[in-house]
Amino acid sequence: MFYCISDLHGELDKFQRMLDVIQFSASDHLYIIGDVIDRGPLGVDILQRIMDAPNMTMLLGNHEQMCLDTLGPRNQFGARDLWRQNGGAPTYRELLYHRSAPEKNRILRFLSGLPDHLELSVGGRRFHLVHGCPGQEHNTRIWGRVDTDSKSPYPGTICVVGHTPTPFLTGRFEEDFSIWHGDGILDIDCGCGNLHTPHRRLACLRLDDMAEFYVGGASGAPDTASSGQTG
Repeated sequence: MFYCISDLHGELDKFQRMLDVIQFSASDHLYIIGDVIDRGPLGVDILQRIMDAPNMTMLLGNHEQMCLDTLGPRNQFGARDLWRQNGGAPTYRELLYHRSAPEKNRILRFLSGLPDHLELSVGGRRFHLVHGCPGQEHNTRIWGRVDTDSKSPYPGTICVVGHTPTPFLTGRFEEDFSIWHGDGILDIDCGCGNLHTPHRRLACLRLDDMAEFYVGGASGAPDTASSGQTG
């Protein structure tokens, strides 16, 4: 089976619970479409788990890009302040003060090699995976946001995105967050890392049959739901 998640933001407990819920095995493959790090405290631990797993593929998110802009070889002016303002302090401290230089450099090399989008076919469906928004420019793909009028720009292809927490599209801030279904676009960022809301959840989409899985939320109980709708 092929699965897709996004925007873990350092919540290792939800990541592990999701792997248990979907009964993830060596015969499965998991795509993580960016923003593993920052906000929550254990993003680096999740990164290392992904790096060591032969059946996990990660895409670049804007938070990984901010990490590279700050700690990578092409350090950009003002990058550290931008990163800190966006919840990068836990990752910054972990990499600089709690990891050895070889560990830090291995992680930065891994991040620098991540793609910013991916196309694949599963179960007769074509998918375009991207962190922010489908587009021609790198910054659009990692920083752009879909809105309620967004449509898949690729005929016959379902775009799966993260980055924008789904209540900003559904308007439902006072209930547990769920995957947003647009016109050929699915947003699966259900709020991990937004530590001040009990309604945040980690969502997982099974690409084979479009089943949805959730952990977290106000009830704290795992939940699953099935849907074949994409628009």
